[in-house]
Amino acid sequence: MAQSLDARLIGRHFIIDQTNIAGTISFFGIFYHFVGTAPLTLGDEVVVTGVTAEQLTVTKATELLNY
Repeated sequence: MAQSLDARLIGRHFIIDQTNIAGTISFFGIFYHFVGTAPLTLGDEVVVTGVTAEQLTVTKATELLNY
């Protein structure tokens, strides 16, 4: 079964900056609304950890465990 484009965004990293601090990010020419699992500030590196029809869920990269 093929994954949707949105599901393939899981794991993608990006930095919160002046252009996306309002909660919108563009991937492949498509704009997505995102919400953080914790409050986000300028300069935070985040990872897409969830996808729904309404939004992307992002988590600060420093909160993810790497084994």
